[in-house]
Amino acid sequence: MHTTRNVHSHTVAKKHTEKELMKKYLILYYSKTNNSKFIAERLSKELNCEMEMIESKIHNIGLLFFISLLNIPIPINVSKEKIKQYEAIIIVGPIWGGLLIAPLKSVIKKCIGLNKPFHFALTCESKESDKDSKYGYNTVLVKAKALGGNLIKSTSAFSTSLISGYHEKEFNIHVKAKFNEDNFSEELKNRVNIFVSKIKN
Repeated sequence: MHTTRNVHSHTVAKKHTEKELMKKYLILYYSKTNNSKFIAERLSKELNCEMEMIESKIHNIGLLFFISLLNIPIPINVSKEKIKQYEAIIIVGPIWGGLLIAPLKSVIKKCIGLNKPFHFALTCESKESDKDSKYGYNTVLVKAKALGGNLIKSTSAFSTSLISGYHEKEFNIHVKAKFNEDNFSEELKNRVNIFVSKIKN
């Protein structure tokens, strides 16, 4: 009887210790144009937390796009052991052609496997007015929510069309709009603040 009680007490004490040692947040980002990295850095500063780049052995964007189209998860550098160390994960990454891209999906599936809460943010080049279109960010957020279920606690999106002084004609397939300290508008700053508030709550 005493042995069973002692084992139970030891188990409870161990769980409390693990919880105390667990860090608050980890930001995991995937970025090819540095837009998602810029948002990740903003969030990291506001939340005073670590960030790490999601890496895949597949670097070819065309191949990654095709794999994402086929809905195939891919191996990434972020381990389950790493994710276990944090209370919640914040995932930041881009949209490619209205897809929830494979590197982001792989992180989400690791979170699901560990029953780990996560927050999800997208960066995109599509116009804010196209957010509900086939290639808009709301389409991808719906996919992420369907995959994450009740583990996805909040979402946000940051379109480069919201930068200060944005003129659509200035940008094309060869010249992309990019976030920087000078063009990060009040609307974008406000979105960061709202997302941070959701994460903390």
